[in-house]
Amino acid sequence: PLREQALELAKAPVDLSRYRNERNLMLFPFCSTAKAKRVKGIRYVSADGKRWLEVTANYDYGMAKIWDFDILRFALSKAGEIALHVGYFPNSVEFSGYECLKALNRSDQGKNYRWFRDAINRLCLTGYRGNIFRENEKITEVFTLIQASYEDETGKMERVKFVFNERIVESVKFFKGLLSINRDVINEEAGIKKRLLELIAVSKGKDSSWTISLEKLQALCAHEGTLKEFKRQLKEYWLPWEVRFNKSFGGGQNITFSDK
Repeated sequence: PLREQALELAKAPVDLSRYRNERNLMLFPFCSTAKAKRVKGIRYVSADGKRWLEVTANYDYGMAKIWDFDILRFALSKAGEIALHVGYFPNSVEFSGYECLKALNRSDQGKNYRWFRDAINRLCLTGYRGNIFRENEKITEVFTLIQASYEDETGKMERVKFVFNERIVESVKFFKGLLSINRDVINEEAGIKKRLLELIAVSKGKDSSWTISLEKLQALCAHEGTLKEFKRQLKEYWLPWEVRFNKSFGGGQNITFSDK
C-alpha cells in the first residue's frame, strides 16, 4: 500500500521543502558543463584507478547539460518529498512542464518549453558506462539515467513521466544516497560554478576543508579548455568557501576549499 500511495502522490503537484540530488550524480562528471552542444564523450577515472565513468552523447541532440540536470534534480526532489511523507521512494514521478519550470524559477515562456523538451531528449539519450553505482568495481554497467514519456498537445508539455534508473532508486533506498542541495545550485547560471557548488559541498561534507589537485578538479568539472584557463575561471567565481591554491609534491597545483 505504501508503494501505491507514493505512486499516486507522484502524479500530483507537491510542495518542495528543499531541493535534492543523488550523491553519485554530484560526485562524478555525468554531464556537460558547457552551453554549446557537446558531442565529444567524457572519460573519467578516479585517482586510485578503481572507479571510472564514460559519458556518451547522442550525435543529433548532444550530451545532457548541467542545466538539463535541473529537471532531474526537480524530479528527484519531488520523489524525495513523497518519501518524506509516505516512507516510500517512488521509482517514477509525473509533472507538467509548468510545474517543473516554476520550481526551477524559469518563466512560463515558449523558449523555456522548447529548452525543456530538448533537455528531456538529451537526458534520456545520453549513455553511461562504468562501475560508479556498484560496490563491486569489477562489474561494468551500461545504462541511461532516466526514461521519459510525455504528452505535448499545446507546446507546454502538459504531462511528463520520468522513470528513474534502478541504480538511482537503489542508491536512495539502501545507501542514503539522496542529499539536500542548496537552492543556489538551481539558480546558478554559470556551468562550471553550478558544478562546483554541488561537487565541493558533497566532497567536503562536514569537514572544515577539502583539497584536490587542479587537474582532478578540471576532470570532475568536465572542463574542455586548458588548465590555465580553468584556473582563471575559478578565480573569477565568488564561492561560499575560502579558496587557496598551493603547490603539490608532484609539481602540480592543489586547490583547497575551506569554511569561511
